[in-house]
Amino acid sequence: METNLKKQMVEDIQIDHGILYKDYGLDTQELIGPTRGGTNFKVERTYRNIEYDGSKGDTEGLTSIDDENATLTTKTINASMNTFADKLPGATITRDETTKKIIKIEAGSLGIIKEDAYIKNITLFGQKVGGKFVKITIRRALDKNGLDFSAVQKAEGEIELAYKAHHKYSDDNASPIYSIEDIENMDLEVL
Repeated sequence: METNLKKQMVEDIQIDHGILYKDYGLDTQELIGPTRGGTNFKVERTYRNIEYDGSKGDTEGLTSIDDENATLTTKTINASMNTFADKLPGATITRDETTKKIIKIEAGSLGIIKEDAYIKNITLFGQKVGGKFVKITIRRALDKNGLDFSAVQKAEGEIELAYKAHHKYSDDNASPIYSIEDIENMDLEVL
């Protein structure tokens, strides 16, 4: 039995916490941070086995994927108005007329969240031992976990971010909810 690691196995080990961007590659690109405790990417699927009389159990070729969801989660200690706005999609946002910075967030109307509230993408870069990066992107992201923020003596207020990808209602497979890529390098400079 072979038990030795191969060079490629070692080079593919992902190290450190990763770097997270909102709207990566767009004019609105923004580094998400500072983060604490790393970042997690999760894809959840519902599988259905097509049953038939005489079946002995799960059958090759008769398994269907009924739904698929993707999330990127992390914790931040950035208590900015932008962080609060991301946590409260659909809220009423008031911006300074000159600087366009958010100055006030208030409860919004109930009902359908408008398309412009969705974040175009959330992108995670994780470095590997061999110097390459894994790049994970989710699209049409909302954080629907609400806001839970505590100010604690002799500690920093942590805010859990849980960005969930959303399918397009047109069910267009040309615009997937996530992608995972192996890339040679990344430009660490924020646009």
